[in-house]
Amino acid sequence: MIFGKMTMAAVIVSAGLAASPVKAHEMFLIAQEFVTTPNSDQVVRLINGTFDKSENSISRDRIANVSIAANSKLTTPSEDDWYDDEVSSYLNYKVGTEGTYVIGVSTRPSLITMSPEDFTGYLVHDGVLDTLASFEKNNTLKEVTERYSKHVRAIVQVGDKKTGDYAKELDYPVEIILDQNPYDLKFGDDVSFRVLYEGKPVVNQIAHASYEGFHGHNDTGGHINAFTLRTDEDGRASFLLSNKAIWYISMIHMQEISEDEADYESNWATITFEVD
Repeated sequence: MIFGKMTMAAVIVSAGLAASPVKAHEMFLIAQEFVTTPNSDQVVRLINGTFDKSENSISRDRIANVSIAANSKLTTPSEDDWYDDEVSSYLNYKVGTEGTYVIGVSTRPSLITMSPEDFTGYLVHDGVLDTLASFEKNNTLKEVTERYSKHVRAIVQVGDKKTGDYAKELDYPVEIILDQNPYDLKFGDDVSFRVLYEGKPVVNQIAHASYEGFHGHNDTGGHINAFTLRTDEDGRASFLLSNKAIWYISMIHMQEISEDEADYESNWATITFEVD
């Protein structure tokens, strides 16, 4: 089986979840080696939970698209290249010639229904502040159904040759695109990025940036990140690479929709890379 471009699908999650607090999971791709050698066998881990801890593996029917961009070519791994353990999924892949590689995974939309109280708690916990403000002011719903999907990428450097594939758009609903090749940057440099929704810049989008080993939680139990940012009129934001580590940028693009099956739609995105 080969993963193709995304098609609409939904997995209905029981409204019984509303009886307990909703725990939303972020998704990340973590490369076994972010900087590696040509013609080597590699593994990338798909984490579903927090950056520090994966809660579960991802079943194949949830994955809509897997892409590897390198040297101006886009390839699609086979389902046979995946394996799982109890908490994570893993993709085996082989790198070829030198260059900057991007590995991307996008999930199919799923549905979850919850109480207004649980929806509010989830928005607070995950820092979806604009939706929270609007919901608290205008809500008349007795239960809330959200359609969500997740779109993640990792940037890997193979050998010394830097290529422009780091900025390859994969046609996912929402994407975080770096403005610079991260392997041209060092500790102490600034990095900037764009947020795109359906290929267009997203203005005033909240995004978070942090790195492996940065720990902390706020009063709601939400993870504290090194930086919390908003994009400008071009959909851009920037921050200081303040540590030598594996870095990530994450965001949740959420909007109210008028559809029979859902009241809100969210598209989650993350990007990971290493800084020396």
